[in-house]
Amino acid sequence: MDKMTAYFINAKVDTIIARFFGFLFRWTGISRCFYGKSSAQGKKEQENPIQINTDAEQDGLSVERIHIENMKLSISNLMKKITIQEPTFDRMIVVYRRRVSKKEKLKRGIYVRHFKNIPMADMEIVLPEKKNPGLTPTDWVKFLVTALIGLVTVIGSLSMPKIDIWVIFAILSTLGGYCVKTYLSFQKNLNDYQNLIMRSMYDKQLDSGRGTLLHMCDDVIQQEIKEVIISYFILMEQGKATKQDLDLRCEELIKEKFSDSCNFDIDDAVQKLKKLGIISQDDVGRYSCVSLEHANETIGTTTEEIVKAKQGGWNI
Repeated sequence: MDKMTAYFINAKVDTIIARFFGFLFRWTGISRCFYGKSSAQGKKEQENPIQINTDAEQDGLSVERIHIENMKLSISNLMKKITIQEPTFDRMIVVYRRRVSKKEKLKRGIYVRHFKNIPMADMEIVLPEKKNPGLTPTDWVKFLVTALIGLVTVIGSLSMPKIDIWVIFAILSTLGGYCVKTYLSFQKNLNDYQNLIMRSMYDKQLDSGRGTLLHMCDDVIQQEIKEVIISYFILMEQGKATKQDLDLRCEELIKEKFSDSCNFDIDDAVQKLKKLGIISQDDVGRYSCVSLEHANETIGTTTEEIVKAKQGGWNI
C-alpha cells in the first residue's frame, strides 16, 4: 500500500477544470458528438458488468483506492493537505507480444518480464505500449484564455478608425510567444515523464525472459514444499487427524503465526506425503506420521546436502 500526504494543488486545479468542462460538454451536448460511440459502449458494459470473485473478497479483505479524481473538491479543501493511497502489487509478471508487420508474423515471440512494487495507478509503466500524457486542463485553459484575449484585442484594434499594423503585430507576436512557451513547457514535462518511466523501469524490473520463468518455477516448488512441511508439522505436533481436520489446523496455524488467511491445498500436500512414505492412513480415515528421524532416513539425502558436502570438500 502506497500512501502520500501533500497539498497536490496543481492536481486539484486540473481535476476541477476537467470536471467543469466535462459538465459543460454534457450540458451543451458536445460530448455526444465526440464520445457518442464510447458512451454507448460504456453503458452497455455497465448493463453487463464482469463479475470477479476472489478468495480475498470472500474473506472480507479489500483495499480502497483514494485518488484525487474521485474526491469531492471545493474551495475549503483546496489548500488543505490530503492523503492518497494506491494498492501496490508486490510482484507482477507481464506476458506480451510485440506488434509486428505481416512479413515478420512468423518471428513473433512471447516476452515475459518480472517487476516489483508496482502501484495500481502506475501499472501503465510496465506495459510495452505506453501512452504519453497530453496537455493538462490547466494548459488548455491557458491556450484558450490566450487565444480569447488575442482575438478580443485584434477585433478591438480593427474596429478603431486608424488601424496600426505594428500594434496588431506586436500583440500577435506576444500571444504567439506565450503559446510557444506553454508548448515548450509541456514538451519538457513530457521528457521528464519519460525519464521517470525509464528510471522506474530500471529500479522495479527484477528479471525478464528465461530468468522470470525459472523464478516462477522456483516459487511453485517452494510453495509445494512449504505445504508438505506444514502438514507434516501439524501431524507431528498434534497427532492423528482426518484430511478435513488437517486442512483446518494448517489454516489456523498460518492465521496464528502470520495473521493472514489462505485456502490451504491439503489434497496435494497429503498426496506428496503419501508418495514420500512418511504418513499413513488408518481404517477410520485419520492420518498419522512417522517420527522425524524415520522420515529423514526415508526421504534420504537431499540435493542441498549434496551440494553443501561438495562445497565442503572443495574448501578442504
